[in-house]
This record gives sequence, structure tokens and C-alpha cells, in this order.
Amino acid sequence: MLTITRTCLPEWMDFNGHMRDAYYVLCVSSANDKMHEELGVGPTYQQSTGFSVYNLDTRVRYLKEGREGDPIEVRMRIMDFDAKRHHTHSQLVHAETGDLLAVVEAVLCHVDQSIPAAVPYPAEAQALLAAKMAEDAGTDPGPRVGGVGLKKG
Repeated sequence: MLTITRTCLPEWMDFNGHMRDAYYVLCVSSANDKMHEELGVGPTYQQSTGFSVYNLDTRVRYLKEGREGDPIEVRMRIMDFDAKRHHTHSQLVHAETGDLLAVVEAVLCHVDQSIPAAVPYPAEAQALLAAKMAEDAGTDPGPRVGGVGLKKG
């Protein structure tokens, strides 16, 4: 499982003193960047090949408010993948209290930006996706968003 930690910044707060909804997704987007680097399909790959990873579907369940200064862990796992897409499940957790703040699920795809169209991931990235998914297999991902996943067949 990939884990990153962010701190709720003052500019992330809404007029209620809670973390603005967009920043929950921003935290997950930062984890996506790290995941893509680990899979070998991050910015350097994009610049050298013209291939990238695009987000197809993101859904969020907001469970508790983040507040200014809160340390937030994003815990991301690969739930499923095929040749062109992968499905992530992320939990945003208060790093000190363990409170679950939100659950975010997304489907992302590998894209040849010159066409643009979805194309298979390189074999190395597919192998890393399989390894990351196997690493978390058998562990309960916790609450789910629902309605997100890979449609196969």
C-alpha cells in the first residue's frame, strides 16, 4: 500500500473552518503522482514517450471534516487492473487520531497523447501493478464508494 502524508493548509479551509471538498481529491491526486512514479509512468516517462495516465472516473465519500493543521495520510491500493486501466482505492485518514475522513475510488487509463487514445501499459508497469495488487490482496480495503471499477468483457 502506498502512503503519503499531507498537512491541511490554511488556504484549504472553507468558511465553515473545514477542509474544502476539492482538497480531499488533491491529496489523492498527489498519491496518484507518487504511484505513477513507482509504476514507471510518471512525468519523466510522459516527457520521453508522449504517453501518460488520465483519470476516467473519481468518486468520493466524505465522512469527517479535516481541519487546519491536521496531518492526513492517504493510503492508496490497487484494487484491479487490465492492460489499459487501473482501479485505485484511497483512504484519507487523520494521522494522529486514526479517524477515516474520506474514501476515494478512481479508474485511470494509460494514454498515447499523440492519438489521443487508451493503449496498453508497458509490460513493466503491468508487472508492477500485479505486484502492488498482490501485496494488498486478502486485506480488507475498508469502506467502499460503490459504482467504481473496471467493466470487463
